[in-house]
Amino acid sequence: MSNLDFFKNEAKKFLTDWQTQTQTVESDGIIIYHYDWKFYDVDDLFYFFEWDDKDRQEIKLSRAQHIIAKIAGYKNWNELIIRSDVELELAELLLRRFNNSDAIMDWAQAVEYTGIGQYGVEAVLDYAKQYYELGDSKDIVYLPLEQLTILSGKQRLNEINKFDDEHNPAGSLRKSSYVFCPHCQKAYNFNQSKVIKKNGTNLTMVVCKNFPDCRGTYLDNKVLTPTIIYGDARIPELEKGIAAFPHLSMNKKIECLHCGDKYLYNEAKVVIDPDDGEAWIHCKNYPECSGNPMDFMDAE
Repeated sequence: MSNLDFFKNEAKKFLTDWQTQTQTVESDGIIIYHYDWKFYDVDDLFYFFEWDDKDRQEIKLSRAQHIIAKIAGYKNWNELIIRSDVELELAELLLRRFNNSDAIMDWAQAVEYTGIGQYGVEAVLDYAKQYYELGDSKDIVYLPLEQLTILSGKQRLNEINKFDDEHNPAGSLRKSSYVFCPHCQKAYNFNQSKVIKKNGTNLTMVVCKNFPDCRGTYLDNKVLTPTIIYGDARIPELEKGIAAFPHLSMNKKIECLHCGDKYLYNEAKVVIDPDDGEAWIHCKNYPECSGNPMDFMDAE
């Protein structure tokens, strides 16, 4: 099923739930709506998006498509269906979980806490996959302390090491990151995070350095240090560099005047500034070398 077919099918599901509508009229004339819903909590979502009586009574597919687009985070259906493949993949992932307003608000709060949106849609998609694939793991932080073990030594390091270039290539968070926890309002080096495990299970979670006084998790962390982008996410930014500096090309061998190293331009680092979310191209050897395209000379 294509992304578009998925959204069309979800609109039909919403319409099916909507068509179960029954009404009772109070003595003061206020209409109370009831729904025997299966897929979407129609009444809850209509309240959330502030639809009035006229909206609720206009039961048709085009209006169901409109509300599905809004649940997915867009103004209307036409705006949804023109999104990129990555944006539609994210919208589908979220819509599969957004059957009520609590789910929408939970995700909005997570995005606000972390500031992940500044790193672009691919980073948000990667974060969403982690957030929802963790399932019950992310909730063990709220358990009583007697049900948890704070891991140490190799067990702890194995969990922290999952945030390296090999295991978390598309993520914005690295074990070398300097982060801010919005729960306790403290900043610290991410590799100082604690790791907890629910007793009698394999469920683990990387939590705030200040656990148990703080019950924040790595999902809440806002990265304060520049983030190096890896994989295919680098390509569009490297291509922008070529547009700005015509002497460059992806497979051109260059020399960085700062460190003197010679390498192909497509090996350069792409770094996201945490303050404004802007992407910057740096020398392959960043952060040891701060060279940028103005310092890249022809090495052939």
